Amino acid sequence: MPTYDRLLDEAKEMGLTVIERYPFESPRIRGLCCNDTIALSAQIDTEAERLVILGEELIHASHSAGDILDDPRMERRARERNFDRFVGLSGLVRAYLEGCRETWEFAEHLGVPEEFLVAAMNNYRERYGVMVTANTEYGVFALTFEPTFRLKKLIRSPRKARWEQKK
Repeated sequence: MPTYDRLLDEAKEMGLTVIERYPFESPRIRGLCCNDTIALSAQIDTEAERLVILGEELIHASHSAGDILDDPRMERRARERNFDRFVGLSGLVRAYLEGCRETWEFAEHLGVPEEFLVAAMNNYRERYGVMVTANTEYGVFALTFEPTFRLKKLIRSPRKARWEQKK
């Protein structure tokens, strides 16, 4: 999991300048990437929020070109990449296996704001449907997003495992 300091180092390696407390006039603007500069709003309240906003702006810096303010597809793709970077299906599995059950527990464990986690879960539901399987370092799991988030470890049959060994 990247930390805020690692993201600042990443920005530096990319040749970007990060202005950490920019006084945007609109409270809706939390971060902005323009040319080789990233500005983060002075109104950002928490370290977790600062982390995910800087992460998204780094994605914009490396994957976007030109003015994308009127291109919701580019903004959505950057948000999806940011969800995958800070939450991810394997992150949900890891947090669940470590005892997280409530939304705030997942958010705290993953180091992201609770609103960000909820948005990520909604995005995963839109992208994958109500259930998806994830092959993680902890095994293969079925993640169900409705009616509530659930996780189940899938066990491969011994017969299939023997067939795979013959290949």
